[in-house]
Amino acid sequence: MPKISLAQAKERIEYLIKQAEDGDTDSMRYLADLYSGGDYVPKDYIAAEAWLRKAAELNDDKAKFYLAELLSEGNGIAKNLEEAFDIFHELSFEGYGEAMVKIGEAMKEGIGTPKNEEMGNKYIKYGKMICEDITKDEEKQDKMYDDLIKKKK
Repeated sequence: MPKISLAQAKERIEYLIKQAEDGDTDSMRYLADLYSGGDYVPKDYIAAEAWLRKAAELNDDKAKFYLAELLSEGNGIAKNLEEAFDIFHELSFEGYGEAMVKIGEAMKEGIGTPKNEEMGNKYIKYGKMICEDITKDEEKQDKMYDDLIKKKK
């Protein structure tokens, strides 16, 4: 939020909470960001996690990604590398490039999953290609993704 008075901040936060309670996942993510950063509210990672979980339950991929990051860092909440890996893995199967990069990094280091440097490098490569939108050829991306899945099995 830009610099505003505390009264304005309180009003905006109340509005965000109402929107979030009505199912708006953008508001849920925004509240999680405010609570994790301590902006206009006391820093509260548990509240941030709760809002991200609510948005994730509504299938908000960004919320799932941020929740997995929060769980993998363990700032102010219980660190849970296995759950974080599972969330990143789910997102990677949906073609979420940033999640593929996180999976690859975890595989290379054996964090939350057995160590597999070769597979980790492939996840990173494919994830970066999606993130950077290097290739517009969907057929080529599908083939690369299918090759990745075949090797995973």
